Parts: sequence; structure tokens; C-alpha cells
Amino acid sequence: MSELIIFSLLQKNVDESVIREKLRLKDKEATDFRRIRCPHCKWQPNAASLWFCSDCDFPEYFYNGCLTAWNTFDTKGNCPGCSHLWHWTSCLSCGEWALHDDWYDKDSQK
Repeated sequence: MSELIIFSLLQKNVDESVIREKLRLKDKEATDFRRIRCPHCKWQPNAASLWFCSDCDFPEYFYNGCLTAWNTFDTKGNCPGCSHLWHWTSCLSCGEWALHDDWYDKDSQK
């Protein structure tokens, strides 16, 4: 949570209390990281894995990043800082991009 405070100071017009509340609500819903993996290298994130909402060219073409740091799988790709829904997710291991929905193991979603 200390990273959240640090990065919230750098954000563009984002209320820290709004981010905290969104993350608090998401904490109630446990993410099953066992069924999430990179479609390219099969790396699996965990609860401590963090992505940043920042300007992005290919493949997302999003230019209003708010610099929030959060685990994208806790929110199914929705930034808790600016509410941008990330359709693409980059792998923290191999660096490749894949559609966010492609990270979820379809066989275990029964």
C-alpha cells in the first residue's frame, strides 16, 4: 500500500481516497492467480505483481495514463485510478503484450 501512496502523489487529478476505496473493495474478492498465465511464456503473476497505468502506444493506444500502480488481475484490467479498462496486458516476465482476457485459463473457468 505504501507504493500506492507514493505513486498517487504523481498522478494526474486522481483522489487518493477513491483509489484506496476501490482497492479495499477488491481485497474482499480474492483473485485466483493459479488460473492466470501469460499466453506467450506461461509466467504466472501473484498478488504482489504490479502494473502501472501510463501512456501506451501499440497495442493499447492510450495517452491519459494516471500512473496508478496496481495488480491488473485484481480488477480484470480496470485501472482503479482513472477507470481506464486495459484491453491489453504486458507480461512482467517476457515483456510481450496479449489481450487481457487471453491471460485467463479457459479450462479452469467452469
